[in-house]
Amino acid sequence: MRKAAFALGGALIGMVAVSCWIGGVIGWQQSGQWPAWLAVPLGVGMGPVYLAADLMTLADGWAQDMIALPQSLLGGLAGAILGLAAARIRR
Repeated sequence: MRKAAFALGGALIGMVAVSCWIGGVIGWQQSGQWPAWLAVPLGVGMGPVYLAADLMTLADGWAQDMIALPQSLLGGLAGAILGLAAARIRR
């Protein structure tokens, strides 16, 4: 049970981290409209919103025009592996 909790927590952290990175990249690309010191942090904050929007789109049955979910799945996998390793070390 402890390993599953660590893996799930690691997967969640990995997915959110990757989505924040994607939001930061989008903010950086749009920094021509806003100052970069403002656009990038706002983009990082919007990353989880992009992920939630992708999950809602997937729940509606559409698998098109996703921004953060495909890359976040890889981040979630890496986070789950690190979570399992942390659970093994803590044991």
